[in-house]
Amino acid sequence: MRKHTNILATILALGCVAFAANVALADSGAKEAMGHLNAAISHANGAVMHGGEGHAGEVSKHAGEAIAHAEGAIHSMPSGNPHGAEAVSHLKEAVTHLKAAVKHGDQGHADQATSHAQEGVSHLDGAAMHAKEVH
Repeated sequence: MRKHTNILATILALGCVAFAANVALADSGAKEAMGHLNAAISHANGAVMHGGEGHAGEVSKHAGEAIAHAEGAIHSMPSGNPHGAEAVSHLKEAVTHLKAAVKHGDQGHADQATSHAQEGVSHLDGAAMHAKEVH
């Protein structure tokens, strides 16, 4: 009987260690994702600011940086719960609009680039709202 108790205790301990490791990985992934997300928001806001000043090229530059960070957030976001999955959905929408901002900025269309950058910011903000709930 003691042998079975020891085996069960070992299995339980290993299960707890595996669970704790997964929680730690999810926590580090969420922190990394939030770092990328905050950087993406900062660059996207920079794109909007420059767009308001008519600097189409700067919209492209900042939107491109925002895309890189948004994609980093997508890859590091724990998506195993509904908030993580919703954050990823918003991030993907943000990337779509930010890519359009780059395209229009490269063509010298500051107004259209700014409009897409603003839409990107809205989706990044939505992603941030959900990402804060990822545990």
